Amino acid sequence: MSFHTRLRELRQQHKLTQGELAEVLNLKPTAISNYESKRNEPSFDKLIALSEYFDVSCDYLLGVSDTYLPVSGEVLDKDIVEFFNLYQMLSDELKKELREYGKYLLYKQKINNESKN
Repeated sequence: MSFHTRLRELRQQHKLTQGELAEVLNLKPTAISNYESKRNEPSFDKLIALSEYFDVSCDYLLGVSDTYLPVSGEVLDKDIVEFFNLYQMLSDELKKELREYGKYLLYKQKINNESKN
């Protein structure tokens, strides 16, 4: 997925207009429109500002990686990345359900470990 598509999706997920995002980054109101329509590309400084604002990696914004997480030099296990990406696609209601199921699985694991000891 390309930069312009990722930027549009992130902006829409955060329920921002192009003008609101431009204001956050101290840009002219048309700047985000130009980024999303591939007429312009952001400077490195603006790319970094976008990644920090949306809390994603620059690699994700640029389409180099499908991982949202800015990993700060750490290598994440592929299973963790896959699980995170799947989690991001769920609705808020299903995310809550998944967290509750995770708590149940931890409880079940604890009971199994106690019965073995």
